Amino acid sequence: MLGFEIKYSDRLFFCEALLMVDSYAIFFNNKYVAEIAYDAAAGWVQTNGTLLPHSTIEEIGAHIDGQLD
Repeated sequence: MLGFEIKYSDRLFFCEALLMVDSYAIFFNNKYVAEIAYDAAAGWVQTNGTLLPHSTIEEIGAHIDGQLD
């Protein structure tokens, strides 16, 4: 599991990304919010959960990829 802080909806959350079989379950402050997966053609995409802005999905994906600390 990967954990980091993220700003969403003008609030700061502790975000956790839990690796599943083909995707990541995303939690904000220990509450499930979404599932994201990497698609070679489209990049990081949301596959389930509360609709998140694309910029938030990309930021989470960048943390997963190790581009952000």
